[in-house]
Amino acid sequence: MDEELDNIEEFESEATARKLPAGWLILFWGLIIWGIFYLYLYTPQLGGWSQQQAYEESVAK
Repeated sequence: MDEELDNIEEFESEATARKLPAGWLILFWGLIIWGIFYLYLYTPQLGGWSQQQAYEESVAK
């Protein structure tokens, strides 16, 4: 059995080798941006949000 059954180089072109699909890259960078935004909004040291402050604002309404 001298056959080579798994020759990936035959099916993979150099233009598409080791490149991620555009949707995956958009999702990757979008999640990083969302994570930074989330940390800024809900971390008291960064954004100033606190549970006590949110409670007091909701009771005052």
